[in-house]
Amino acid sequence: MLEAEGIVLGPPQMLRRTRYDTFDGRLYRSGLRLEARTQGAEGHALVVTAGNGPPARLFLSAPLAPPEPLAVGTLPPGPLRSRLLTTAADRALLPQVTLASARRSGTAVDADGIPLVTVHLDSDLEITRPGTRPGTGAEATDALAWTIEVEELPGRRKPARALLKTLGRALAVDTAPPAAVDGDALERAAIAAEIDHRGWRGPVRPDLDRHGAALVGVRQVLRSFADALDANWEGTVDHLDDEFLHDLRIAVRQTRSLLTESRRILPKDVRSEQREAFRWFGTVTSPARDLDVYIAGWRTLTAPLSNADARALEPVLAHLAGQQASAHLEVAQALRSRTARQLREDWRAWLDLPEAEVVGGKHAREPLGEMIGARIMAAQHALLVDGRLIDAGSPAVQLHELRKDGKRLRYLLEGFGHLGGRKRSRAVIGHLKDLQDNLGAHQDAEVQADRLRRALAELTDAAADEGVGELSPATVAAGERLATILDRRQAAERADFHDRFAAYDDKRARRTVEDLVARMSR
Repeated sequence: MLEAEGIVLGPPQMLRRTRYDTFDGRLYRSGLRLEARTQGAEGHALVVTAGNGPPARLFLSAPLAPPEPLAVGTLPPGPLRSRLLTTAADRALLPQVTLASARRSGTAVDADGIPLVTVHLDSDLEITRPGTRPGTGAEATDALAWTIEVEELPGRRKPARALLKTLGRALAVDTAPPAAVDGDALERAAIAAEIDHRGWRGPVRPDLDRHGAALVGVRQVLRSFADALDANWEGTVDHLDDEFLHDLRIAVRQTRSLLTESRRILPKDVRSEQREAFRWFGTVTSPARDLDVYIAGWRTLTAPLSNADARALEPVLAHLAGQQASAHLEVAQALRSRTARQLREDWRAWLDLPEAEVVGGKHAREPLGEMIGARIMAAQHALLVDGRLIDAGSPAVQLHELRKDGKRLRYLLEGFGHLGGRKRSRAVIGHLKDLQDNLGAHQDAEVQADRLRRALAELTDAAADEGVGELSPATVAAGERLATILDRRQAAERADFHDRFAAYDDKRARRTVEDLVARMSR
């Protein structure tokens, strides 16, 4: 059949291809595809394609070993790394599906020997889906029998389309030719393996009824937070990238906040037990996340310094990186523990109980919108009262407490605000975010300066203990200069606070919150 079209297939070669993407599908959403390809005995490469554009290739000296993840930052500089870094940033690239086949290829040419179209015949296909965690092996899926790929060459669209029609007629069975589909054999393998290229997009927002029972709605939202916790659990344990821990901690904080706000809605014993459990989750994951943020932002942090000062602080960065590695080991140990497993299983078991088997608190059967609306107004009132008490002489701790007020309100709005109108909820969250950004920057500067001074002291003590003399004067001086810059940054954010808070305490902004709650409660 192919010979009749002037295509002579070459001898078969072993071809192995693995498709990669981030956990949240960033490459797919950007129109990119990354695959690790091994063809024959020595042809190993990473290949990034974007639509019909030219691929970016990185040739490797040895094949990759799926299902291990890839870190973009470890790839050598070049076009492939540049394409990936723009899209994936610091997220790990995880193997999604692997296709092994025996491939035979051939190209049709015109009378002048100019290539018109290339065809690839893949047989003996074997599809595997990597295990859910690195090093856990792979899961085989139903294999395709064979595939024929028609590769359209640049400027040769018509020959490719004509060949597709010819193949369709030749392969027709019972007068029904096979459908021509976009994509290649690796794409078909991903479909067969049921890969969702969209990746994790966050928990599904539940369909809440503001007139329904408060207990039902609160449990629905808590289940969505538990879904986020579960989705990011293994990536956090294995520290595939920093975002897994970040998203897991968001789920933990959201759960803790809603448990606090659910008094007299949730059963008292469940609420008390789970508040303690999630307080523990928050405590064991906090140090690692703080160090992740510090190290990820190190380049920005040291940008105001001279190159010489930045180099002098490299021992501090190395010291913090060592603490980060230790902190993540502690997180992994804690989350793998029997305690964590039991807490997680107990929580999910209660969330999955049928509604008829759950006896809530005094207000469990009250309307959801009315109950949550009252809590939003209480959180808003606390934020305004506490913010208005802050003046130029207030200690930094008051701003930290106000930041907690803002988080309390923010989590209620993110979970339930749409019941008062999505547009109105987005507006309130936008106003609140402007204030939170200021409070967050103020606290970050203070924490960063404190950790920097502590790291310098730890390095000085370590040098003395090891008998290697004092810490380099250049490092100490650079650290003091950076700490001073951070102190000034904190002061600048403090000076900006009153304008930021005044904008949030504006009459129209307050009215938006009141209108949102009124809509939720009616």
